[in-house]
Amino acid sequence: PSFIIGVAGIVLGSTIRILCFRTLDKLFTFQITIRQNHRLIDYGPYGVVRHPAYVGSAFSHLGTAMLFVGPRSYPWACGLAASSALVAFTIWLWIICLMYWAYSLLRRAPIEDEGLRTTFGKEWEEYAKKVPYMFIPGI
Repeated sequence: PSFIIGVAGIVLGSTIRILCFRTLDKLFTFQITIRQNHRLIDYGPYGVVRHPAYVGSAFSHLGTAMLFVGPRSYPWACGLAASSALVAFTIWLWIICLMYWAYSLLRRAPIEDEGLRTTFGKEWEEYAKKVPYMFIPGI
C-alpha cells in the first residue's frame, strides 16, 4: 500500500502544482518577484489557500519518500535495501531533505505574503481575510 499511496501523493501534488502554474500563467516564477502589471490572483486554488503550490509540493515530496522508503518500494523490490546501512542512510537523507524543504517554504511564504501586502495594500488585506489560511484550510 505504501507504493500506491506514494504514487497517489505524487499525482495529487503534481496536479495541484500544474493547476497553480496554469492559474498564475505568466505571473509564475521560481523567484519571489512582483512583475510589471502584476495582479493579485484570488481564484482557483488561490481561493482556497494562499500558497497552494507549496501544498502540492508537499504531497509530491512525501509521495516520493513513500515510494522509495516503503517496504514494497523500488529499493526493496530490487534488493538494494538488503543493506541496513543503505536503508538508514536513505531514510536520514530524505528526512534531512524534507526538513530543509519545509524550513525553506515556511520562511518563503511569509516573505511572499509581505511582498504582496506591500504591493497591493488593501486588496491584499481583503484577500487575506477571504483566504486566511497559508497552506491548509482551517489551520
